[in-house]
Amino acid sequence: MPSNKKVYMGIDGGGTKTVGLICNQDGVILSKSVAGSTNIKSRPEEEVRTAIHQVISELMSGVKEGELSGVFVSTAGGDREEDQLRWKHWLMEVLPGFTGGLEVQNDAYGAMASGTYSMEGTVLIAGTGSIAYSLDVRGSRRVGGWGYLFGDEGSGYEIGQHALRTVAMMHDGRANVDEAFCREVLSLLTLKSAPEMITAIYEAPYARMKIASVAEVVITLAEKENPTAMDLVQQAFQKLNELIEAIEVRSGRLVVCGGLMESPFFRKGFLEEVRKNGINVFFPTLSPAVGACICALIRNGEPITEERKANLQSSYHVMSG
Repeated sequence: MPSNKKVYMGIDGGGTKTVGLICNQDGVILSKSVAGSTNIKSRPEEEVRTAIHQVISELMSGVKEGELSGVFVSTAGGDREEDQLRWKHWLMEVLPGFTGGLEVQNDAYGAMASGTYSMEGTVLIAGTGSIAYSLDVRGSRRVGGWGYLFGDEGSGYEIGQHALRTVAMMHDGRANVDEAFCREVLSLLTLKSAPEMITAIYEAPYARMKIASVAEVVITLAEKENPTAMDLVQQAFQKLNELIEAIEVRSGRLVVCGGLMESPFFRKGFLEEVRKNGINVFFPTLSPAVGACICALIRNGEPITEERKANLQSSYHVMSG
């Protein structure tokens, strides 16, 4: 028999990982599932489908028949019709007969809601990729989000790509050699020499993520005042600031999230750059996956009351701890 209880599913599909959550109608987070990236533009389609099936199956293992009332997916590329259709098809393969609300949007939605508890405002995501997005009653606007081949300015991927290019140029004699920088980048990749980067990167099963991972060592070196790393990080600050300058910041503040902002050093330097323009920056304490749950609640007629906010916050931090 169908249950009278209502639960909602929120999924955040990022460039590095995908996180799914189940919350009840009171905003209490009940379960969590994590899988690899579900970015259709940078991973083989079958791998994305498998990751989606994994997350949905794990989340539904604790849900009774009739309880699931709404699903909201916030994922890279989720505002493109062809990708929305694929996501919905893959979801319904695991949720046959589901008749509740099902919506797929781009990854800015969950990120924005995690900071505003609404589906309005302006958000900057700076992680594996990068995008700035504004949404309110006047409509939506996006800047960036063009992907790693001709976009993702200021992202972890671009920092990593520039770092690898710098090591290659130093090896060739086209740039002054910074031995500490080269040594640390190669060490992260468990390589002994620059030429080994060709096989390590080009034959990696998921090269984009491997390149983006190099950003971590670049940021660590910049914090130690390595001049090469400091230059690359400063370039990233400027590129991210360009995205912000190109978009209208709505609702009076800019929500900022993404993997790069998990570094206190990177966050501090970024703030120094954007505050030159007098922008009020807000860093959410909730994850974009919680933001996707917030969107699911809102889209299914459950307003985000102070009680639901408190439940979302407390249950999320208990689960994260």
